Amino acid sequence: MIKKEFFSPAPWQMSGKGYIFLYPLTKEFVMTQGMVPDFLKGRYTGGFGSMMLVNYADSNVGPYSELLFIPGKFDYKGKKLQTISKIYVSSEASIVNGRKNWGIPKERATFEFKRLNEREERIIVTAGETRILDVVLRSGVMPFPVSTKFLPFHLVQREKQKEFYTSFSGKGTGRLAKVKKISVNSDFFPDVSLKKPLTVVHVDPFMLTFPVPRIERVDVHDPNNRYHS
Repeated sequence: MIKKEFFSPAPWQMSGKGYIFLYPLTKEFVMTQGMVPDFLKGRYTGGFGSMMLVNYADSNVGPYSELLFIPGKFDYKGKKLQTISKIYVSSEASIVNGRKNWGIPKERATFEFKRLNEREERIIVTAGETRILDVVLRSGVMPFPVSTKFLPFHLVQREKQKEFYTSFSGKGTGRLAKVKKISVNSDFFPDVSLKKPLTVVHVDPFMLTFPVPRIERVDVHDPNNRYHS
């Protein structure tokens, strides 16, 4: 049962800053490294994979940090959809509500954002004593508008015999960034250190809206819900 003080129903409005990494991933990488949920295995169709590192200054449950991975697009029930296959956050309230509102499989981690100089930042993500991600990024100086209108995300997530369909929207001010150094523990997160990003964008600030999702009950007899080899 969810504690009453933890539950904050959709929609959510969030603001903060973060980094968006886009990767041209192979099917082999996605199937072996992407931590794809069973109901989407064998359905990968391509598209860009993405990693996001976010520091929310404000949300419906207060400030928290987040690391997530989206492998690309999957052919599911006649649509090309994306999924968050791995995600860590720094807040228990975010975990509880992420699962309840959108079926997002959030796990707990600790985040450390270290400003190295005016343009460089180091971010370390750990779970217990295990370091999951350690990355140093250098941001450019030329700002430009960023919007999900140009890079839409249409998610499907499955949680407890329910499927959640969500299209989040956001906008902000971006600057190109470069990965100076990165290490990933592949037991806990897809090892994107093996791939060169197509682009990295430092977005500061941004505004993000996670709407009320469309929810469907999972029919275990529906062939769409079965594993495809």
